[in-house]
Amino acid sequence: MKKITFVYDPEITSEKLDELLEMMDPKPDKKLSLDEVSFENLSQDEWLACSLSDFQLRQLLDQAKSREVNVALLPHPEMDQAKKGFGIKTSFETAWQEIQEADEIPEIDLMRVNEELTFNSLVVGTSLGILYSNGAENFFEGVQTRFSQLLNLFRRVKLKPYTITYKNGEEDIKIEIAAMGVLAVAHCESNLIFRRVIEQSGLNDGRIHLLILAPKSIFSLIQFGLQNLFFPIKGGTLPTFVGYISTSEACIHSTETIQFAIDGEEKEEQELKITATEEKVKILPGASIQEKEKSEGPRSINVSKLPTGRLKEELLHSYLPWVRHATAEEFKDLFTLLRTNSQTSSTYLVLMALSTMIASFGLFGDSAPVVIGAMILAPLMGPIISLAMGMLRQDGLLIKNSLITIFWGLIVGLFFSILISLITPLEVLNDQILARIRPNLLDLGIAVASGIAGAYAYSKEEISKTLAGVAISVALVPPLAVAGIGIGWMDQEVFGGAMLLLGTNLAGITMSAALTFLILGFSPFRLAQRGLLISLGILAAIALPLGLSFNKMVNENMIIQDLSGKEIPHGLLREVKVVQIEPLKLSVTILSEDALNENDFKEIKREIEEKIGRTASIELTLGAQLGEPITKAKE
Repeated sequence: MKKITFVYDPEITSEKLDELLEMMDPKPDKKLSLDEVSFENLSQDEWLACSLSDFQLRQLLDQAKSREVNVALLPHPEMDQAKKGFGIKTSFETAWQEIQEADEIPEIDLMRVNEELTFNSLVVGTSLGILYSNGAENFFEGVQTRFSQLLNLFRRVKLKPYTITYKNGEEDIKIEIAAMGVLAVAHCESNLIFRRVIEQSGLNDGRIHLLILAPKSIFSLIQFGLQNLFFPIKGGTLPTFVGYISTSEACIHSTETIQFAIDGEEKEEQELKITATEEKVKILPGASIQEKEKSEGPRSINVSKLPTGRLKEELLHSYLPWVRHATAEEFKDLFTLLRTNSQTSSTYLVLMALSTMIASFGLFGDSAPVVIGAMILAPLMGPIISLAMGMLRQDGLLIKNSLITIFWGLIVGLFFSILISLITPLEVLNDQILARIRPNLLDLGIAVASGIAGAYAYSKEEISKTLAGVAISVALVPPLAVAGIGIGWMDQEVFGGAMLLLGTNLAGITMSAALTFLILGFSPFRLAQRGLLISLGILAAIALPLGLSFNKMVNENMIIQDLSGKEIPHGLLREVKVVQIEPLKLSVTILSEDALNENDFKEIKREIEEKIGRTASIELTLGAQLGEPITKAKE
């Protein structure tokens, strides 16, 4: 049967001691001041229930490390790190109750850093405050703490070189990396970040646990911080820039002075040796930690993905960029792909012909699903993205090949759309065609977004290229087909509007794709200036008519809003359409209970002109109620 001895702070007042004893039910078998504890007189079944400061507890454990001692912990005003590290309840009464309910005290791993006993965590690096918050006393304090930690991520960050040597079984593994810092704990459940991303770890598995944070951009760091501070997912997947190591011992060395904190106390060294101790002291952790740390977890995660070699040197060269820059290997792979895509091939021409034919049939049939099918099939994404990279890098050969491929694709598309328009006995401006002959600034926005999607997808292996193909094809194949239809009909307005939209999309996609590649680090700004200026010049020239068209659309919508559904003395206005903006021509339906004559039509025209504040030619449709015939009048 266990015997419990209450060990208290020698500096506690007698009143406070009586208050603590009052909260202990049942009472301890005996009570001792820390100064009165003698390890020689302790029996194996005796438990020391200690309410001590972190400093006093560390003294106690250092004295007892060669003896089999059973230690249980009770909260103390200055026991901050041990309380967090061992999961001890803040409430004295609750912690005492957990001790009473425990049947035995398990053996538990302790961590030493350069032989110094560590209760909670080792934090290497000065920028890792976001990783070692262990909660707050209340909800609002926790939100405030997390928000301030998030703001800290916007600071200028510079990675540092670290050499980490650790044991994997009997094998010693050495990695040389660039990292923001390292976080080490003895138990995953004792730390906020560890318990959210590591599902399994043992209390007595003889291991310490390390998280190595090596972000390649500030954006990825903020994303990780947001996820783990405000939207935590237990057992969530670690991002590739966070490595995890579980080992019996590890050594961290750097060519620079290592700034670190042991249980919040800041220090500096050139090398850190971290070990899981084999001491015989048994410490009773909180019930939550005992329950969750029952099995051994993985030995390592993402270690091979940490920045080493040339990438390490690139990241150490300057401050961490906002957006991850491409590595030499990534650039080489992407450039090889873009050179291939810039070449004209028979497959490309066949797909171009088929997609344009499908789009033309869909346009004549006023079928949106058929047009979408043509968008998916179109192969224009490759040469356009290659053109964007060529302009960015000032690569003459890549620009030339891309332009030739795009040119032949457009020629093939125009040929088949003209052919279909000549053999199709339809010449009606339906909604699908009309939507592509009146481009405005909204279409430019679509083109810019498509270019960003295409460039980003090409730069990331994990993103399907098909998704980017759809985004770019949406903006190109339908207007190309409409332009061919305009030639077949000999309709200059249809052809001109469609070609303006096609040019808008080509310029918008190329410029935004080039800018995206620049941000992702595929070209220095010095080299990219000329290409970007040319793209911006072309885009500005195209944006002028688009702005006029957009202004025209806004004016049309304002007129429709001013009239549609409005009541005038002669009836209710419905189905308002702007047939022509200059000079203004409207088509309006008026619902009236009375028969209207020519004078009434003139009055209606005057009333409408008063509402819109300008003269207009009006085609008026009378919708008479009570079964009376519909009459048309034109003023």
